Amino acid sequence: MTQPNKFRKLMTAAGAAALIAGGSATAGDYGKAIIDDKMPIEADPWSICDIFDYSTLYEGEGFINEVSLTGRYHGQMISQSEDFGGVQNGFHQWQHRRARIGLDIGFADNFTFYSSFNVSDGSSSGPFTEGVFFDSLDEFGIEWEPTDDFYINVGKQKQKITVENATSSKRILTVERSTIVNEVISDKPWGITVGFEFGGIEHEVGGWIYGADEDSTGERWDWADFDSRGGFTYRGSFDISDATEIMYGYQFTNNAGGFASSQGRADNGLGSAYSHVFHVGSKSEWGNFGLITDLIYAADRESTGAIPSGNDTGGVVILPYYNITDKLQAVAKYSYMGDGRQQRTQRFNVRQRVDNMHTFYAGLNYYICGQKLKLMGGYEYATSEEYGTGVDIDSSTWMFAVRTYW
Repeated sequence: MTQPNKFRKLMTAAGAAALIAGGSATAGDYGKAIIDDKMPIEADPWSICDIFDYSTLYEGEGFINEVSLTGRYHGQMISQSEDFGGVQNGFHQWQHRRARIGLDIGFADNFTFYSSFNVSDGSSSGPFTEGVFFDSLDEFGIEWEPTDDFYINVGKQKQKITVENATSSKRILTVERSTIVNEVISDKPWGITVGFEFGGIEHEVGGWIYGADEDSTGERWDWADFDSRGGFTYRGSFDISDATEIMYGYQFTNNAGGFASSQGRADNGLGSAYSHVFHVGSKSEWGNFGLITDLIYAADRESTGAIPSGNDTGGVVILPYYNITDKLQAVAKYSYMGDGRQQRTQRFNVRQRVDNMHTFYAGLNYYICGQKLKLMGGYEYATSEEYGTGVDIDSSTWMFAVRTYW
């Protein structure tokens, strides 16, 4: 037998063996690996985090392309001791801090309808859990986002002024936002915002009305009432490096320089207590270490207790954090407020009007399923003086929270 004949026989045998082992090949399979699809494929083990994958109710490519159920539950235990000029008092309670459910519907041409309702279990066991089931509107509107650099949002929505308030409660790093932030922000009024990018800066301008009406029973909804006062906002942000983003903003609320309420003749007022709020802040991350800062000034407050109309205030927030592991995070915060009312977590006994308020917070966050399910624990010490008298007010607060959303 010649050498070429031997070679041809060897090649024929090899080809037959390949066909027997791998099955028949069809046109277009050249160069592809042949996989035995009868071999069992081991599925990933189930985890509790998988339940967050089922909030999408519908997906398609027509006029309606997505329907999603949304919601959140935020519960927390607050244990506080306060010394008010030598008088001791305390507050110890589990709170249903936020309980919300809603529906988002995505339409063709980049339109999205969004809704979120504060809901109640009827037990009167804490905030957001009393009265009728659909207690009030949290957010409600339509957004159009034709490009990544432009959007229009019409409805009941958050005024994202100050760094902490611009961060959703789903993602804040402390159990409560800072006192100065809660003192100056609004309560999700009705309005229209337009966002766009220009000159390397992300801009948003907004126009607002601050009054809202309840239904005939004196409860829920907070529908827009145009027989009220208005205002406007502007905010911007830009990166100064790969690690740091600068955020700034201005909020105007027409309250006649602090001598009238922005709610006008409406049932409820959703505006800030201050005519003018300015802030400039930053968000930075260097590896596992991060830092959030904010400098805030507010002018022309509505009167409250001993604080007169037209009063001004200011404050600062410094919030460093460190990611110890992928799931465990350490957080600290210092905040200062000049004048104002006590806010969470100091406000629960008698809500005092205070001066020179300093708060110090230290805590840990454990991310079970990222931000969608986490545990938070912390301790906060606050010291201030009663406005007008100078009486010392000191408090210590332990807090534990569970945060989840879908």
